[in-house]
Amino acid sequence: MILNKPITYYHKGMKDNKLEKWTRYVFQNVWVFAGKGSHINKGYEKANDMDVRIPIEYVSDRSIFTIDDIVAIGIQPDIERQTDLKGKEFYNITSVNINDFGNNPHVHLGGR
Repeated sequence: MILNKPITYYHKGMKDNKLEKWTRYVFQNVWVFAGKGSHINKGYEKANDMDVRIPIEYVSDRSIFTIDDIVAIGIQPDIERQTDLKGKEFYNITSVNINDFGNNPHVHLGGR
């Protein structure tokens, strides 16, 4: 697995007053394959997809990974709402798989 970029992972929770609370996690040197816009081999259907693989040894708490969280490419600041990421490359998580077996155990995140 080629580890090529840092990402910022935002886990969505709730504050006491029912507003969203985003907890920020930074993972250095993870495998990222992502891009916005059309892709010549995949067409428009998969054009805005994202795949991230985080080596399992980087993860201290596997329960933070859930659907509807956010992955932003690069190291980003804390946010109070998703709109704080306007102008940044980010993706909403649509799938989470914990692949803790084989030669390269990792957390696999898919998003759009």
